[in-house]
Amino acid sequence: MGIEELIGIDREIEKIFYELVGIRSDTNTIYEKSIEAYFVDFFSELDYYKANSNYYGTYPIPEDSYTRAVSWGLVKGRGAATVILLNHNDVVDIEDFKVLKPYAYSPRELEKELCNIRQELPKEAREDLESGGYIFGRGTADMKAGIAIQLALMKRYSQLSSFHGNILFLSVPDEENLSAGMRSATALLEILKERHGLDYIMIINSEPHQRTQKSVGVISEGSVGKIMPFVYVRGYLSHAGKVFEGFNPISLLSDIVNRTELNLSLSDFIEGEASPPPTWLCFKDSKSHYDVSMPLSAWGYMSVHTLTKNPVLVMDSIKDICVKAFTVLIDTMNEKFRIFRERLSKGIEPLPWEVKVVTYRELYEEAETNNKDRFRRDYKTALEEAAEKLKHGQKSLADINFEMIDFIFNYISDMSPRVVIGLAPPYYPSVSNINIKGLDKKYSELAEDIIKFAQEHFQQHYMREFFYTGISDLSYTYMENSNIVIKSLSENMPLFGSLYSIPLDKIEKLSMPCLNIGPWGKDFHKLTERVYKEDLFYRTPLILDYAISKLFG
Repeated sequence: MGIEELIGIDREIEKIFYELVGIRSDTNTIYEKSIEAYFVDFFSELDYYKANSNYYGTYPIPEDSYTRAVSWGLVKGRGAATVILLNHNDVVDIEDFKVLKPYAYSPRELEKELCNIRQELPKEAREDLESGGYIFGRGTADMKAGIAIQLALMKRYSQLSSFHGNILFLSVPDEENLSAGMRSATALLEILKERHGLDYIMIINSEPHQRTQKSVGVISEGSVGKIMPFVYVRGYLSHAGKVFEGFNPISLLSDIVNRTELNLSLSDFIEGEASPPPTWLCFKDSKSHYDVSMPLSAWGYMSVHTLTKNPVLVMDSIKDICVKAFTVLIDTMNEKFRIFRERLSKGIEPLPWEVKVVTYRELYEEAETNNKDRFRRDYKTALEEAAEKLKHGQKSLADINFEMIDFIFNYISDMSPRVVIGLAPPYYPSVSNINIKGLDKKYSELAEDIIKFAQEHFQQHYMREFFYTGISDLSYTYMENSNIVIKSLSENMPLFGSLYSIPLDKIEKLSMPCLNIGPWGKDFHKLTERVYKEDLFYRTPLILDYAISKLFG
């Protein structure tokens, strides 16, 4: 289509947008499924789908505790070339709204309430509120604005009498949690490809973009990866009054945290872009009640964003850091023990601790060697019990991850202190069009074409970035050397292949280039989350339509 054919689409987007925001779809809750009915109703009411009822539907996520599904709709044109419009329909919770919770999903009412407390808002949020150029509310930016734009375009495309290409709308749940929706969507894409003779040439997400300069929008050609390394430290129990007889795991884990938190050596830098440095998301010890003993173990996991690094490289770096921290701590403990004993005029012997850092797979194999048949049988039973806890919401994947390591230690004869490293779910591969060898210019130069279009028609400058750094489901749209990644995850992630899986081999077969074209948004996941009206109603739909038109020639 073109600008003239899209006249009036702003009113259609506005109607869809407010309806979508009004549907509560908190991630990983019973509310999330409620939005699926909206998509079914939307498509079923359009004339095109009344005549083609097999061109839309839902695809259930296998064994999902909330019975969620992927929603989809297809506009079929001539030929096999297909562009996928991707979005996620879940939002984060509204705990930070406090007394304003009743208005979180009602932007017009929320705006009035925010005006009453405008002086309490951050300066930029207050200015945006007073400007009238933004819409506030949970999910307005992340990412029901993008869904509304895509649905309005789908409606317009369904009204065309004839056009070249196919457009597939794909809306997934659970993006804000573990991406169960997108991981399951791979199977749906295989089915639709075969059923309708589709050739997926590009997938376009419409996540909101953020700006470093107010006057410069952003088009992303990929998405940052995410790895969740965990560190489990097994100590040696002693009474707090006999500290040199024990080994406190909190002490070692604390040093490892300090050495890795914001550690730039674990960041990726490429083509003037960088992944954010790592940060720890969890730090716990094993004590469930007070007593005067050291904890037996302590653990935690960090978030490491990647642009090019694979799990093998990251885990090698983490292991080196753990070995250094372990070495320094033993030296420090021995030095303090020496001084302590000298002040008592008593002799000393070095403490018995030695550096020992192993991977999850090495720990598993040690237990298997000690008690082969019994261990395998008991481990399988423990996994089945863990699956039930997960299904009924009694435990998270992260909790179960560490429970299984604790379980393995029941079969380990060597009880000296050690560090166990591995990966916790989720895993997001990094993707970018710049890493696709031999990519046709039609795809590799599309972002530049969009920048020229926006400048010409809106006098709005856009820039391209190779990686969307907010983490997105685009991570599951392209894969190379899946066998190597699968091997790394199998060896380092306790739950991979059982309670958590990614169809990496299927993703590799379906691999396609990607873009993120979304409206400008601010303060995602916060009380002051908001989307820029001009982008929502005018610019972004025209840019998205232009991109699709270029792809179909």
